[in-house]
Amino acid sequence: MSSETHRPTAAVIGLGRFGLFWAETLSRQFSVVGTSRRTIASLPAGVRQVPEAEAVQADFVFLTVAISAMPEVLDRIADRVRPDATVIDTCSVKVFPVREMAARLPSSVDIVASHPMFGPDSARERRDALPMITWPVRDAHGRYRELTERMAALNMRIVEMSPDEHDREAAFSQGVTHLVGRLLREMDLKPSDIATLGYTRLLQVMEQTCNDPIELFQDLQRFNPYTRDMRRRFAEALERTEALLGDRDLDRDGPGNLDHRRSQR
Repeated sequence: MSSETHRPTAAVIGLGRFGLFWAETLSRQFSVVGTSRRTIASLPAGVRQVPEAEAVQADFVFLTVAISAMPEVLDRIADRVRPDATVIDTCSVKVFPVREMAARLPSSVDIVASHPMFGPDSARERRDALPMITWPVRDAHGRYRELTERMAALNMRIVEMSPDEHDREAAFSQGVTHLVGRLLREMDLKPSDIATLGYTRLLQVMEQTCNDPIELFQDLQRFNPYTRDMRRRFAEALERTEALLGDRDLDRDGPGNLDHRRSQR
């Protein structure tokens, strides 16, 4: 890894909630600049906001934009990114962004697929090394090793996984979590004075997943080729679980009916 006297430059394209968190995290190992369509009033220490044309001249260019925005962003930077740069996506799906990066970026530009399996909320709660999925798509300039070593120095546990393998596994490990969180929010669950530990943890899942933009939930479900099967299996499991109850519902006509039967005894 490069010595601490020379920090490589890293650009973060997209300073939303995750982008700001990611820029702050990287600033401990990289000289970080960020770019966004809006002016950020309060930037993390060690991060400068610059125009996009300047940002894409960095050694490492991290894309922290929505999955659905990847084609547009790639087309916008393709002619301006440094020929020997390494472009890294941080999307929660991998097959789609890898295909788009390979098709839209110049062949001289290296590509790394990555997925930080944590965010601003979960990173604060975890005490173990943070899991970081990476895969070297193109590494002609040989920066992949330095990149992963610097991430490891940021308390990340590097797990190499192909884009297809990632999406197969993430459809359940992440996709089902976000699905359950959104379902619980639709049920409008509230804290309770008699909450069990399990119920409290369900509320935590709901809050953590619903802190993310609804766009992330939608993109997770739409752009991962394996989430449709996950949702089908989820629905089938719900039907089987309901079938365990059979026709033995004690109160078919509402809570008041039970009170009425009691009064007849």
